[in-house]
Amino acid sequence: QGFSVFLHSARRGSIIRCTCFNPPIFKLRDIGPGTANFSGHGEFCFMTKFSASTLWRSSRGVLFALGLGVAGAILFRYLDLPLPWMLGPLAFCLVAGMAKGPIEKPDIFQIPARLTLGVAVGTAFTPALAERIPEMAVSLALVLPFITLTILLSVPYFHHVARFNRPTAFFAAVPGGLQDMVIMAEDAGANVRIVALVQSTRVLLLVFALPFWIEWSGGVHIGSAAITKATLFDITIFDAITAISIGVAGWLAASALKLTGGSLIGPMIASAIFHVAGFGPVQVPSELINMAQLILGVQLGCLFKGTTLRELVSPVSHGILFSLLLLVITACFTLAITATMDFDSTSVLLAFSPGGQSEVNLIAFVLGLDVAYVALHHLARIAIVIIGAQIILKSRLGWLP
Repeated sequence: QGFSVFLHSARRGSIIRCTCFNPPIFKLRDIGPGTANFSGHGEFCFMTKFSASTLWRSSRGVLFALGLGVAGAILFRYLDLPLPWMLGPLAFCLVAGMAKGPIEKPDIFQIPARLTLGVAVGTAFTPALAERIPEMAVSLALVLPFITLTILLSVPYFHHVARFNRPTAFFAAVPGGLQDMVIMAEDAGANVRIVALVQSTRVLLLVFALPFWIEWSGGVHIGSAAITKATLFDITIFDAITAISIGVAGWLAASALKLTGGSLIGPMIASAIFHVAGFGPVQVPSELINMAQLILGVQLGCLFKGTTLRELVSPVSHGILFSLLLLVITACFTLAITATMDFDSTSVLLAFSPGGQSEVNLIAFVLGLDVAYVALHHLARIAIVIIGAQIILKSRLGWLP
């Protein structure tokens, strides 16, 4: 919820504001002159006239959300809490959204933020990565059992305890990308609102809890972690042009290939190829990474805008229990892998934590962990989920347990 689309009504001669899921999920046709007929996911209609007051209200909501984000980042930084530039905005906007505050998601800044993060994460890949692939093979192979176990334990819970129908239970249980699961759920005839709330709870809770858990259990002080020593004053024009070119080229390539999460994965893969090939390094200034964190935090915090008390009591509470189950499964896999393989436990924890791919990669990057290891596991998770969910979607297979 929280994504607003403005449609021009031919009958009423005015602008209608439709608040939809993010991504917007709707099917509208023949809505009159001045609009585009469309059906599907994430598509914008186009119109010939609009209300200046409506546009101002939407812009004001974005500015207010960003202002809250800055305030949250400052407070979290002052308190020396983990990931202040992401968790501070997330916390402030979460409270404002649930209190029905006039906030709107800053979608216009989402693509630049993801491009920045993608290029930055890609810089962690080095020419030595090829030598490490065999070393990671067994760990990567465990991603499939991790996903399978999660689904086999979660679907029966959502179906028999939460009383979701089978399609809704399945897509609420799959630990994939939020937008992908919502889109597939709609195609399968599931309750999209419930799936969106459960999946949003998973992403938000894991992203918020992981930094505190790592700091408390591992003795790593995330609040003072330095993402990169480079600042805007250290970046040359050539560095800036190179980074922008890598980000845009990766994004366009991913869009052409219709890769899920292309605005992040495309730039990350392009940056990784650039650095593995030995052409790097390309530096991304810390100021831009902080801004990317702020945008992501605000976006996540706005997910629960307008959530009612009834929704908190039911889908969100089940989402919290689901997230706790995921944490237990993740902890078990982390203990097993670190006991039998030579990998850092924090990197393994993040690699198997099914939070938001952008946010988890960011945490690994901020902590200076094995980003390549973490990123490759999340790429594997997303790929397995997308392919597997498509197979289930087409065959149903009784919607599993």
